[in-house]
Amino acid sequence: PPFYSRDTAEMYDNILNKPLKLRHNFSPSAKSVLDGLLQKDRQMRLGAGEKDFDAVKGHDFFQNINWTDLYSRKIKPPYNPSVNGDLDFKNIDPEFVREPVPNSVGKSCTANISASVQEADNAFMGFTYVPPTDLE
Repeated sequence: PPFYSRDTAEMYDNILNKPLKLRHNFSPSAKSVLDGLLQKDRQMRLGAGEKDFDAVKGHDFFQNINWTDLYSRKIKPPYNPSVNGDLDFKNIDPEFVREPVPNSVGKSCTANISASVQEADNAFMGFTYVPPTDLE
């Protein structure tokens, strides 16, 4: 990921303050679409203007996509993994499946997962979206 750090606080700081740096092996259109989608100023992001999602669809990166066929599911995915249900993780490296989720907004128990919007009030300060505090 472009802003990754093992230190969560540093990673969040990178997201908020560091410029986007992409590897050199990206095509110019891939760099352009990522740069457009990851703009820090939400008014400058690709798709934020009057054209909305049409600006994203019209980007050079997506020039070969027939959107009508995509919407009607006529396009076969380039890769379709074999899975045996929603909890089949055989295609994900076990290292990542076993890894704890530190500083998670949600709390997990053995079988139940719950998350409270109110617990997350300060978790995303400085980001574009901050959950409302007056929800009940």
